[in-house]
Amino acid sequence: MNLMELSTIAAAGFLSALIKNGVGVGSGIFLLPVLTLVFPAKTALGIGAPIMLGSDIIGLRNYWREWASTRELLWLLVPAVPGLLLGTWLIPVIPGHVFRMGVGVFGMAYALGMLFPRSRIVTACTRLLPRPRPGARRCSAVFYGMLGGIATVMCHAGGLVWSLYLLSTQKDRRVFVGTIVLSFAITNLYKTFAYLHIGILDTQTLLIIALSLPAIYLGSFFGNILNKRSHHRMFRIAVLAVIFIVSLLLMK
Repeated sequence: MNLMELSTIAAAGFLSALIKNGVGVGSGIFLLPVLTLVFPAKTALGIGAPIMLGSDIIGLRNYWREWASTRELLWLLVPAVPGLLLGTWLIPVIPGHVFRMGVGVFGMAYALGMLFPRSRIVTACTRLLPRPRPGARRCSAVFYGMLGGIATVMCHAGGLVWSLYLLSTQKDRRVFVGTIVLSFAITNLYKTFAYLHIGILDTQTLLIIALSLPAIYLGSFFGNILNKRSHHRMFRIAVLAVIFIVSLLLMK
């Protein structure tokens, strides 16, 4: 790797951890298109997993045992397993240029959907998703669990999917965040090994990411401060705008 690539990994790790701990707007969705500006799309996907795993470790420390019950976790994460396996199988099959284009389209769609949540298109798409209800809660958990498994392994977007389920089932904010953090940690650990297996991540890159851990920890530290002191809405809008612009650049 050259100096630019090394600097990109460290900077992306810092910013991703800053976003995750600052506003939780979707650090993985931010990380993938930013890395894709410098690396091939699939390589960027591979690099993202261990970077996020580094910030997950801090998150686990901050929210230790403040997550949903073991039964609730199993209902969400066990269905994620076939989704993870399916996504792992699909990644090598999809052509690189198509994957890059998909990253760009998804990033723009995510940014616009979060910036304009009350638009007709977003509202219509939301209505198509099953809503967790007391009588069909387990079915919803299976649906969102599997869909989240596919989303997280293919574009680091599992948190977005799982949040749709957890927002309606977890009223305690700490439990909600703790459950997301634990889900991230488990799946990012799996993804790191899976990406090594399919060849979009190698041990040399893992070592370089390990050397970038101080930047990731600094991002987590300042993100926590940012969460307490900044205007969350403005920072969130700024992050979404960056995601949209970077994703748009990937369409060239």
